[in-house]
Amino acid sequence: MIVQKDNQYAVECFAKASENCIQNGEYCDSEEEAIQWVEYECWIFSGEGWICEDCHDKFMENMVKMRKIRGSDGIEGPKKPEGHDGLDGDLEVGIDIVR
Repeated sequence: MIVQKDNQYAVECFAKASENCIQNGEYCDSEEEAIQWVEYECWIFSGEGWICEDCHDKFMENMVKMRKIRGSDGIEGPKKPEGHDGLDGDLEVGIDIVR
C-alpha cells in the first residue's frame, strides 16, 4: 500500500510484525520511486503488500521455531523426503520423472 504525505509517497509495510518494523519506506517524489526504493532495499512483495526486511526476518525466525517444535514435516518429527520413484535422491523430490 502506498501512503502519501505532503506530496511525497512511501510504501507501507504490510506485515508490521517486527518490533523493529520501520512501518513505511522512504518518502519519494512519486509512487514509482517509492516502489523502486523498497525493491532496492530488498522488501518482499507478498501478493497483498510489501514486507520489510525486519518483518520478513521475524516470520522466518518464527518458522524455524515451529519446525524445531513440530519437526520438519510438522507432525512426528524430521523425516527424509523420498522421490516418487522410491529412490532417496534429494534432486528428485517433488519432481515427477518419466523413465
